[in-house]
Amino acid sequence: MASKRTQVLGIVKLTVVAVAVASAMAFIPSSLAAESNLDDEIKLSLRYRLEHVEQDNPLQDALASTLRTRITALKAISTRWSAHAEVDYVEVLGGDTYNSTVNGRTHYSTVADPRGTDINQAFVQYRHEDYGTVVSGGRFRMNHLNQRFLGGVGWRQNEQTFDGLRLQQKIGSDMTLDVAAVHNVNRVFGPKGPQATQRGDLYTAVLSWTVADGHTLSAFTYDFDFRDWQAQNSRTVGMDYRTSLPIAEQAPLVLHAVFARQEDAHANPNEYRHHYHRLSAAWKYQNLGLELGQERLAGNGTTAFQTPLATLHAFQGFTDLFLVTPVDGVRDHFVKFSHPAGKTQLSVGYHYFKADHNSRKYGEEWNLTASRNFAYGIGAQFKLADFRALNRTQNFAVDTTKAWLMLTYNL
Repeated sequence: MASKRTQVLGIVKLTVVAVAVASAMAFIPSSLAAESNLDDEIKLSLRYRLEHVEQDNPLQDALASTLRTRITALKAISTRWSAHAEVDYVEVLGGDTYNSTVNGRTHYSTVADPRGTDINQAFVQYRHEDYGTVVSGGRFRMNHLNQRFLGGVGWRQNEQTFDGLRLQQKIGSDMTLDVAAVHNVNRVFGPKGPQATQRGDLYTAVLSWTVADGHTLSAFTYDFDFRDWQAQNSRTVGMDYRTSLPIAEQAPLVLHAVFARQEDAHANPNEYRHHYHRLSAAWKYQNLGLELGQERLAGNGTTAFQTPLATLHAFQGFTDLFLVTPVDGVRDHFVKFSHPAGKTQLSVGYHYFKADHNSRKYGEEWNLTASRNFAYGIGAQFKLADFRALNRTQNFAVDTTKAWLMLTYNL
């Protein structure tokens, strides 16, 4: 159980960092800030989450009670320059009855929300509206397209952010280019864990083109050269197409197709070339939503298509059993239904998983989400995920049930 002294020290550290950031920004001359068309901002957000994990294995059930306090600040320097900072402090409320990947409680199931204070973002930005140019340098978040290949993993209490240089450029009226050079990834495992950072030379690029009204085509490429994570060194290229078809009044049909190819690169000890695709159709009529789709990450029994920097919780079920693609690959057939119940938004999802290489069954999973927003910036969400293994002899995964209760407050 976290001692009061530990909790007090954590609060003190958060306060010191926040004061330091605010003080540094305050030294920016007000005469320069007055020339900017940006407004200075300081935001506070709180996110409490209770997460329970039960697995059919020798591990003890996990119960994680955590509170994330986030302070975000923006300081206008001049008409085109601004400074941004964001500090996160995650505290454990109650006992350490879960494996945070840092606390040494390996006899519990894992909930990757370790205690700690982290500089989530700290960057300077140049913005030229007339030229459609935005340049960011420092530590920042990046969310590309649907975050299947690169994202901030916003679900976890400690977010994934990137250290480097980023250029976002409008090209004409219908194209945008987003390129970045990254030398360090700050992962979700906390500022002090052994997996907290991954250094290397990473290059990302996304070119999006609005072909016509309701039709968007994007090309992307990712070149990952990690220093100590060489098995994830790869080069990926792909296309993303999304269109919205007005098949009936106020009832659009959204079609989404993604295709990609990945191969080993740099010092990866394995040689491979794999393909990926995701096909989905989502229909919405008033408040009723329905989505059907299939996703494939290829594998050959030795290696598989990997997306190590994706927002993985958003894909292949909420139990997070496919954070690393099995060597036989995976095919995910999914359906999602959503509809409000009064002021509460409800959604139910189903996933059927099988291997890509030999078509053996992995299992099936049900997901349930209920969320509601209240007045004064308060929100609440309940989630439930239940995975049932269909081929226990293969030792891929065991029956797993996870439940979450989350409360948020934004000031």
